[in-house]
Amino acid sequence: MRKTISVVLCAAAFIYTIWYMHFGTPYKNSGALSTIGIEHKGLFVIWGVLTFSALAFSVTLAYKRYLKTKVYVPLLIVSGIGMAAFLIFDFDYDVRLNYFLHCAGSLIFSITMGTTLFLLFLLCYKKEKVFMIFTYLSAAVLLIDLLMLLIFKENALIESLPIFAGYIMLSIVNLGRDKVEIKR
Repeated sequence: MRKTISVVLCAAAFIYTIWYMHFGTPYKNSGALSTIGIEHKGLFVIWGVLTFSALAFSVTLAYKRYLKTKVYVPLLIVSGIGMAAFLIFDFDYDVRLNYFLHCAGSLIFSITMGTTLFLLFLLCYKKEKVFMIFTYLSAAVLLIDLLMLLIFKENALIESLPIFAGYIMLSIVNLGRDKVEIKR
């Protein structure tokens, strides 16, 4: 049942993110998720809550299924605080404190959620081949995203690339079959 909830949440967040991005031009700076949120604050909050919920639920399920550590708990708390700041404070350059807190929240959410995912795959590296692939894939997505951000600046496609990758990779991991141990 939890696997299904995880995949449904990720699918809903994936679809909502694509729909939300239609309010701007996804490949331009004006299409950044925060920029769209200036005109559509309520929709932006829904996007943030849905995105965090999908990722946090799926991360929690994956860590509980594959690892004995609870290292993800403080990381998700920090990530949630970042998402809250990202959503609460406006992306308004004229009010510099709001602008700073909004951007800091975005970075805190992105960095800690990305670290949580990468750590999951890295700690499970030798358990299954999918984790080995996802370790390299998540590292590549984060590096490519950083390079694209530095070159092209902020836009919806660059912002959402690691989020989409997280939805997909977590859904695949959580849909994985449970191994059955035969006890003698």
